[in-house]
Amino acid sequence: MSVRREERPVKRRMPRRIQGMFLATVLASGALLVRLGYMQITENQLFQSQVSTQNYDTIPIPGPRGWIYDSEGNVLAADKADFNIVFIRYPNDLASASLIAKRLSPVLKTPANTLLYDMTTSKPGFATVTLVQNASPVELAYVAEHRNSLPGVTMITTPVRVYPKGYEAAHEIGYIGPIPQQDAAQYASEGYDPNSLVGLSGLEEQYQSVLRGKAGAEKIPVDPAGVPLAGGTIHLPAHAGDNIVLNLDGPLEKVAEKALIDRINYLHTLGEPNVYSGTIVVLNVHTGAVLAMASYPTYKPEWWMGGISPQHYQEYLQNDAGLNTAVSGLYMPGSCEKPLTAFAALMNHEISPTLKVDDTGGLQIGTYYMKNWNQAGFGVIGLREALEVSDDTYFYQVGLDMGHFNVNNPPQNMESWLTGPRVAALKQISSMGKQFGLTSPTGIDLPDEATGYVTIANPPTLYDLPAAAIGQEEAYSTIGLATYVAAIANGGYRYQPEMVHEITSSTGHVVKVYQPHLIDKVDVDQKYINLIKQGMELATHGSLGTATYFFGNDPINVAAKTGTAESGIPGRNNSVFIGFAPYNNPEIAVAAVIPNVTGEGFRAATPMAKTVIDAYFAQQAQLAAKAKSTHS
Repeated sequence: MSVRREERPVKRRMPRRIQGMFLATVLASGALLVRLGYMQITENQLFQSQVSTQNYDTIPIPGPRGWIYDSEGNVLAADKADFNIVFIRYPNDLASASLIAKRLSPVLKTPANTLLYDMTTSKPGFATVTLVQNASPVELAYVAEHRNSLPGVTMITTPVRVYPKGYEAAHEIGYIGPIPQQDAAQYASEGYDPNSLVGLSGLEEQYQSVLRGKAGAEKIPVDPAGVPLAGGTIHLPAHAGDNIVLNLDGPLEKVAEKALIDRINYLHTLGEPNVYSGTIVVLNVHTGAVLAMASYPTYKPEWWMGGISPQHYQEYLQNDAGLNTAVSGLYMPGSCEKPLTAFAALMNHEISPTLKVDDTGGLQIGTYYMKNWNQAGFGVIGLREALEVSDDTYFYQVGLDMGHFNVNNPPQNMESWLTGPRVAALKQISSMGKQFGLTSPTGIDLPDEATGYVTIANPPTLYDLPAAAIGQEEAYSTIGLATYVAAIANGGYRYQPEMVHEITSSTGHVVKVYQPHLIDKVDVDQKYINLIKQGMELATHGSLGTATYFFGNDPINVAAKTGTAESGIPGRNNSVFIGFAPYNNPEIAVAAVIPNVTGEGFRAATPMAKTVIDAYFAQQAQLAAKAKSTHS
């Protein structure tokens, strides 16, 4: 089942925080703009009769990009206006440059010979020479007042991108830069100036067409020989792009990023020097709204403004700091795969929900002995209890049952089994993963999403099917894991993860509101979903639960599954966590990964996830208390 995203136009007053910032910007430059506007009107009236016959040279003025806000109205990306004073040099008219340099020298506090050098020798032929960047109000006012005696001198407003939160939400926001050479033709076909700055990653890239401003121009009158004429400059104003307001909860995002860094640093104190990265994602289970997304290592988007320094570029490349691993990274899920394996087996009628397995510490499969993580075994165990203790032996058996493999009476034609029932069982797991957004794109509105997969090895092996049943033959993204556990929490409804809540105009009016996008209702019986949820609740509250130590006494009833998976590096594992809360009335789903830990992974990702879950509900309690006091 698929439900299309609804977009509806809404008219609404500008939020107060946004309104305040917008008003401050207007007031700061109001006097100057009024003066320039007056001069523009006067000059346009004066030269209106000449427009049809007058020749002009045009200087493009970039349009300011739209701003990016979190859900609280905090600014994550913005444009500040730099007013530059420029000189338009023409090859046929250099004589007046000396006089202009002398007139500007005392105002710009620059020697006349220095200005003259810049004006006449910086480039051959026609050139736009920047005399002052980020000019002061005094400098701008002088040029405005004396424009008629300064032919070729004009003022250009240049938007400069700023990221006031530094590292915060850097991977989600992204950065802007010059148009890449390989994309030049495409951008040219869309009307971009070759010198435009465009989004190159994150939301800056994903919403480039929304954030993009409309360019303006300075039209400089010239005589038939191309010499600029005094006065008569026409200013065509640039227009700002639209803003995007995110679902991202700023305070929760800050907690998630700090929890991730703190956990990595703590693991270093435990003798884990190879742990240097991790991710965590928080979703609203009923809408798919991305409330927090942290990925480490990270960077500052502002590093790219004006060209990245060698030092910052090295830091950016180190350990893939520029990669949003929450979306673009793939990790073996370990035991977090077990609920999916159970769904696939139950819905394909390969096992009964009452299946019992006698776990003696492992399972002999031909010449292979596959050990349980608890080599003493758990004895006779059912599905819910197998999820509670994360019993490997139970799920080895589930995988073999899906492949119709009897360890006591193996197939006589092993080659036929390897290419037949074994492959069919692996495809059943992959197909179920597709429904949950694990082996299909989640559709998140960020670029470069990696799609998870289930490995079907060729040449085939006897043990890869039971290994897949416990999450050792798959690789998923953290956003995929979050989408998966959110669908379990809400009863089987898979929503598209959404970064953006709404689009607003530069004046603050709402242009579009994005409604929750239901991608699918997974094909799993509700009784099976409830059974798995019960097992996940036992994992956090049962006497032998793998996460009971962290959540057993928590005031919020959390249901979860922990996972430890081989990372591909000998002796190092992925620590994986998926969970939702509250158990009886879920609000949020959380997925977290910390790769390259030694030993069991529950000590790495799980405490980090708990910190974020606790912070979310503490925040909700504060909001509820505030609302109550307001209405009392």
